[in-house]
Amino acid sequence: MPVPAPTRRSFLALAMAAVVSLSLAVGAAAQEARVTFLHLNDVYEISPKKGVGGLAELMTLFEEERARNPDTIVTFGGDLLSPSVLSGLTKGEQMIEIFNALGFDLAVPGNHEFDFGPEIAGQRFAASRFTWLGSNMLGPDGAPALGTKATAMVEVGGFRIGFFGLVLPETAVLSSPGPDIRFAPVLETARAMTEKLRDEGADLVVALTHLEFETDRELLREVRGLDIVLGGHEHDPITFYEGGKLLIKAGYDARYLPVVDIVLRRGEKRGKPVVMWRPEWRYRDNAGVSPDPEVAAIVARWNEKLDEELGVPVGTAAVELDTRRETVRTRESNFGNLVADAMRAVTGAEVALTNGGGIRGDRTYPPGTVLTRKDILTELPFGNVTVLVALEGADLLAALENGVSQVEKKAGRFPQVSGMRFVFDPERPAGQRILEVEVGGEPLDPARVYKVATNDYMLGGGDGYAMLAKGKVLIDASGATLMATAVMDHVAGLGGKIAPAVEGRIRRAQ
Repeated sequence: MPVPAPTRRSFLALAMAAVVSLSLAVGAAAQEARVTFLHLNDVYEISPKKGVGGLAELMTLFEEERARNPDTIVTFGGDLLSPSVLSGLTKGEQMIEIFNALGFDLAVPGNHEFDFGPEIAGQRFAASRFTWLGSNMLGPDGAPALGTKATAMVEVGGFRIGFFGLVLPETAVLSSPGPDIRFAPVLETARAMTEKLRDEGADLVVALTHLEFETDRELLREVRGLDIVLGGHEHDPITFYEGGKLLIKAGYDARYLPVVDIVLRRGEKRGKPVVMWRPEWRYRDNAGVSPDPEVAAIVARWNEKLDEELGVPVGTAAVELDTRRETVRTRESNFGNLVADAMRAVTGAEVALTNGGGIRGDRTYPPGTVLTRKDILTELPFGNVTVLVALEGADLLAALENGVSQVEKKAGRFPQVSGMRFVFDPERPAGQRILEVEVGGEPLDPARVYKVATNDYMLGGGDGYAMLAKGKVLIDASGATLMATAVMDHVAGLGGKIAPAVEGRIRRAQ
């Protein structure tokens, strides 16, 4: 089962208990090498938050580990370019500059690498001084897309370590990779890449992945010759050692740094040459670490740019505003109401529908808080715009069913709405959970066409909202307003007073 990361001591104890004894016959003069992996995934912020994380601080840990073992490989498990307030302005440019300075070696794209579209992703990959591995992320020619590579081979102490990368196939609906990129099946790709690397002489095979935990475990169980998965996508530190194979995930925002030491040794088994390996791992806490001066200077320059542009006040909270992940992905949020109301107002729509996962602040604002542009962009960091579509009631109902279909998983597709009320029962099967819908105080008419405001991500099928594309688009992305701008303008129209209420727009069946 997944292992939490409370202390270094507990991880070392677990490592010592988990590593199996290797009773292979080894000659006295056996070749041996030690390689260290430093791994991260899902990094959005460049500075510490509440005293933890921070990329200048991370560099200090990197340098300490590199001094301990020069044979160190630094890897990344995806989600770098977005979302954050700063990335909303820069489209992730600062992340590449800082990761170049940190000295990463290999990375796999995450779904958030495509939040600004494939063109920006390609530009950022090209600007990287490290290699991106997109083994199952294929362009029209069937080769890895956007300049990524299928595999990489690194030699350490006479041993060859092979790497490949697997991207979450759901990226096609979770983000905006465009129509020219397809995502090949992960298991099939992993088998092909592992065989390719073994044929090329790899002594150890490592997959960099941005996949769900159970998929990573399946890879290690099912793919013969695959030794290690260094993963991403989940935001919890996870270590799993099973059947002599290792899975590591780092959490998020560089709060922890997994350090994995691998001892490689050549020997013989039943008269045949073999390569044996055994891991040790520990997690280093990145709280209270002294920042590296050179990286700190880069971070400070980007933060100054952000402060200059985003320090302008927008309005004052007259009530507590709730943007917590637990709220916006499971029930009506007063901040979600504010966003949806702004979307409806800017388009003149009857109904507005936005995904709760697009609200990212994960906090509350006490009454009296002065919200700035930075706060609004922190909440809406993806750069999405508000579009308008003429949609039949039956398709609007299907959209709501999709929105509540994974509420038990706290999926980002959960809807925040304006101009409508609905009741759902999470105990019923997905697709049959919506019990009542009212639009403008009247029951939803499946045959009537409604003007529905939503965001461009959802209109493109993001988060499973493919049914929205069935309508006639009245305002497309080229003529649309940034969601964050719509909220700022809406607040200005309210005289700067921010006082949305939870008013029964979304109710669970009793």
